[in-house]
Amino acid sequence: MVKRKKSSSSSKNDTQVASIIVGLFAAAVILFFIFSKAKEPAPKLAAKLKSSTVTEASDEYLPSENIKPEVVRPVPQPVVQEEEQEPDENIPSSGGKIAIIIDDWGQTTSNCKYLREIPEPLAVSILPGLRHTKDVATCARVYHKLAMLHLPLEALHNYDIYPPNYIIKTSMSPSLISRIVDEDLDQLPSIEGVNNHMGSKATESRYLMKIILKRIKRKGLFFVDSMTARGTVCAALADEMGVAFGKRDVFLDNINTREAIMKQFIMLAQKARHRGYAVAIGHDRHLTMQVIKDEMPLLEKQGFKIVSIKELLKNR
Repeated sequence: MVKRKKSSSSSKNDTQVASIIVGLFAAAVILFFIFSKAKEPAPKLAAKLKSSTVTEASDEYLPSENIKPEVVRPVPQPVVQEEEQEPDENIPSSGGKIAIIIDDWGQTTSNCKYLREIPEPLAVSILPGLRHTKDVATCARVYHKLAMLHLPLEALHNYDIYPPNYIIKTSMSPSLISRIVDEDLDQLPSIEGVNNHMGSKATESRYLMKIILKRIKRKGLFFVDSMTARGTVCAALADEMGVAFGKRDVFLDNINTREAIMKQFIMLAQKARHRGYAVAIGHDRHLTMQVIKDEMPLLEKQGFKIVSIKELLKNR
C-alpha cells in the first residue's frame, strides 16, 4: 500500500512540471510572434512606404510645370557663320575703321532715345510699311544718324506671316519686283542706302538682285549685303553694275546676351585691325543698343575709328 501511494504522487508531480514547461514554451512562442510582428509594418503599408520613397527621390529631378526655361531666340533667318576662330581679348592699341548698322527699325520708337545718347556715327536700317517706319526716319534725321531701307527679301526658310507682296520673291515678275522696290524706297526719301532683311534665297538669284540693284543705282544709293547666304551674288553684280557696295562682317546679337554681344565686339575689333575696316550689323533691341553705347567710346580710346557705313564705303 505504501509503495503504491508514493508512485502515484511522483507521477502527478512529473505531469505538473511538464505542463508548466509546455505552457512556458507556448507563452514564449506567442510573445516572440507578437514582438516580431510589432516591429514590421503590415504588407500593404510597407509597399505604400516603399512607393512613396521612390516618388520623392525622383521628384527632386523634375522641374515644376510652372517654371519655364528662358528661351534665347536668334535672328529668325539662316546666318552664314564666318567667325571660326576664338576672339583674342587683347585688342591692340590701334585699329581700323568700324561701321555699325542697326536693323529691324519701324515697329517701335522705344530705342530712339539711344540715337540721341550715342554721339558716334550709326546707321539705322528701317523696315517699310510698319507703324513707326516714318517716325524712326524722323528720329534718325533729328539725331544725325544715317538712315537706310531694310528691304525684305525671300528667305530659304521663313515661318513668319507677312502681308501679300511684302517680301520680294524670286517667283515675281520683273514689273512687280520693280514696283515693290520703288514703293519701299518712296516711303523713306531720306535714306542713303539699302540692306537686305532675310534674303538667303533672293541674294543667290542674279535675276532678282539685278532688278533690285538697278533700282538702287537709279536712286544713287549704296547696297550692303547682310550676308545671309553663302552663295550670294550681290558683290559680283554690284561690281558689274557700278553700285556702291559693302557687306556685313559680324552679326553682333544673334545670341541676345551681354556676354555674347561683347564677344562679337572683340571679333569686330580683330577684323578691323587685320583688314583696316569692318562692318557690324545688330538689331533694334534695348540690350544691343546699350552695349553699343558702352563699347563705342572704348573702341575709340583703343585707336579704332567709328565711321558711318557711307563714309567707310567711300574711303576704305
